[in-house]
Amino acid sequence: MDDHSLRVLEFDAVRKLLAERTACSLGGERARELAPTPLFAFILEWQQETTEARKVTEAHGPFPLGGIHDIRRSLAHADVGQSLTPHEFLTLVSTLMGASKLKSFLVRHAEKAPLLSDRAQGIQEFPPLLAQIELCIGRSGDVLDSASPALATARAKVRVTHRRVEEKLNAVLNSSVTRGMLMDPTVVLRDGRRCLPVKSEFKRHVPGIVHDQSGTGATVFIEPLIVVELNNELRQLEALEQREIEKVLQKLTESVKRLGEKLYSSVEIVAGLDLASAKAKLADDFQCVAPKLNQVGRVVLEEARHPLLDPEIAVPINVHLGDEHTKALLITGPNTGGKTVTLKTVGLFTLMAQSGLHVPASHAELAHFTQVFADIGDEQSITHSLSTFSAHIRNIVTILKSLGTQALVLLDEVGSGTDPGEGAALAKAILGDLLAHNARVIATTHYGELKEFAYSRDGIDNAAVEFDLETLRPTYRILQGVPGSSNAFHIARRLGMPPRVVDAAIENQSRAGADAATIMSRLESAKRSADNERQNAQKLRKELDVMKLKYEERLRDLESLRREAKERATEEARAVIRQKTEKMDNLIGELRRMGKEGRKTQSTRKKMKDTTDELIGEIGYEKDPLPFDEAPIPTVLKRGERVRVTSLGNAIGNVLADSIGKEVAVQVGAMRVTVPLSALRTLNGTEIAAVPAPEIKSTSNASALAMSKALEVSHELTVIGLRANAALPRVDKWLDDAYAAGLLNVRIVHGKGTGALRKAIWETLKTDNRVQSVALAHPDFGGAGATELVLRQ
Repeated sequence: MDDHSLRVLEFDAVRKLLAERTACSLGGERARELAPTPLFAFILEWQQETTEARKVTEAHGPFPLGGIHDIRRSLAHADVGQSLTPHEFLTLVSTLMGASKLKSFLVRHAEKAPLLSDRAQGIQEFPPLLAQIELCIGRSGDVLDSASPALATARAKVRVTHRRVEEKLNAVLNSSVTRGMLMDPTVVLRDGRRCLPVKSEFKRHVPGIVHDQSGTGATVFIEPLIVVELNNELRQLEALEQREIEKVLQKLTESVKRLGEKLYSSVEIVAGLDLASAKAKLADDFQCVAPKLNQVGRVVLEEARHPLLDPEIAVPINVHLGDEHTKALLITGPNTGGKTVTLKTVGLFTLMAQSGLHVPASHAELAHFTQVFADIGDEQSITHSLSTFSAHIRNIVTILKSLGTQALVLLDEVGSGTDPGEGAALAKAILGDLLAHNARVIATTHYGELKEFAYSRDGIDNAAVEFDLETLRPTYRILQGVPGSSNAFHIARRLGMPPRVVDAAIENQSRAGADAATIMSRLESAKRSADNERQNAQKLRKELDVMKLKYEERLRDLESLRREAKERATEEARAVIRQKTEKMDNLIGELRRMGKEGRKTQSTRKKMKDTTDELIGEIGYEKDPLPFDEAPIPTVLKRGERVRVTSLGNAIGNVLADSIGKEVAVQVGAMRVTVPLSALRTLNGTEIAAVPAPEIKSTSNASALAMSKALEVSHELTVIGLRANAALPRVDKWLDDAYAAGLLNVRIVHGKGTGALRKAIWETLKTDNRVQSVALAHPDFGGAGATELVLRQ
């Protein structure tokens, strides 16, 4: 990519934002060196990395990048045989352990990030090296005795000799003869020798070697003769210890050197993953979207926001470029209206996308360009004697000489800085040449001739930056399809220019020019209105799409619930029949044990079983039920018409009288009901033929059984005055009927009395699986003399 374009489009500022979001210097270096790639395959791969990093971060939190450092300098030292320091080994251990955690994290979430997981698989782990370092280097950075037997022996000798020196020095310190000669009763080191701080007037009274004196000369530091030999021995032992430490460090360094290439490779992978994490953070912070990429030169941006502008005040823009009719966009309008920001936004978004970054917009489709050129800003140079015009021309000459067939060219104030007529003519020629090379171009200008040129030349579309004539402020919106005007007369009038001067200026303008300005103004107003309508329509369409999805989802849920309800009703009906059958079998068993009516009992039992089997076989539901709800809702019904009552399990009935208003009387089996028209469905010819009579049997047997029971069973059972052994069978029979009828809230009136009957009923109900809850009635409705039940559904 062109370095000049990277600079004027401020790509360095984006790299800085990215580097601030890296976790270690490895990723920071990658971020600062990031550059757009012209290779489409690489662009797609880098974009996928960012997308996967965002998915993983959103679902599982940020990447575990703690403890990772840049160890490349240490690896380079090891490669040339320079021993690493204990601190460098600790940093190496921390980095390798952090890399291992990062690898485990991404491999564990491979379903959301297959590409990053595959990258992480390349991070190698080095358990033997880590174990070797941990055996030799302590957490505080000291070399441990366990590093080598020779080191352990040397340190043992140092400790013994040091202890002997300390004992002799303490004897001198504690001596009554020398105590008063010392400035402080402490042992100090001078030139690696252990000395005593002696007052200068007593230096001849303490035999020994003077190694130093204080700045004032009041204190001399004397090594007593009694420890000189021991100190010499101690220095030799400490030197031996240091040589053993160096051997340990050299041995560890050799181990690192042998693994140098693998270690370096793992570090590079970690750097790339840190960069991917930073890209995800940047995208989330700026509310970016993953751009769609194409290779046909199409650019579509909706609500695009320049990432370097304050998001609180930046106005989103919409840009469309690169379809078969618009290969170049010519933006006109007043200064400070947002023309240059539009150029920079499109250019910077292209650079970001081709660097694997997401872009701040609500929707973005960006083209793959092998070249991005930008001539933006005033680059006149006193040093090189270049005027503004010359500087622009030099840049454009470079662009035209380097131009390929997949280029994006951004030109600010093309042809400006010279005679308007010549500048406009030159600008037309430049734009024509760029289009001949199939480049995608966005250019800004104030030249009226270029606006007309855009209308007359295929492939160029006019655009304007919107300007509010009331407030004299730009709105920063881009209106494509119409040219902008400088609004000089309006601005001058609003700013207090005398009317006579403004009127004279208008008269000075040619009549054709005035008419053209008026037409452009009207076009701009019409375009603005059309754009507003289009945006409102798009917003409504999005809302309708969301509502449609919700509606379809709810329909699916309702269909599922209806199917489940039918299945549950069928199972409950089967359960009721099985329960009745078991009771009848028990009764027959009792009769047989009693020896009464043997043959008749067997015959009755067979008939009962046949009837039960037949009933169970008939109970069921259609796997593909008829779409009763799709039948039309009647608006008017006549007496004698056949209808399906959806509120009664789709039972079929006869209309008893002509409908009046929104309700009608219907005879369903033995039941007369008044139902709203919305709960009725007319029957088609097939249904009428299949159900010749208005019987409940036209519905499922389960529904018919429930309906017939509902017509016969009372919500209340009275057992006042009965003993428990007589009342309980009646309660059981009544519960069976109420449960089969689908009743929910029922009550048993048992009276208060001694409470024995109520107690017996409650004990039975507690274990009855047909009953959901039991409670005494409200005081106004019987109190302790009645029990209210809620039956299971």
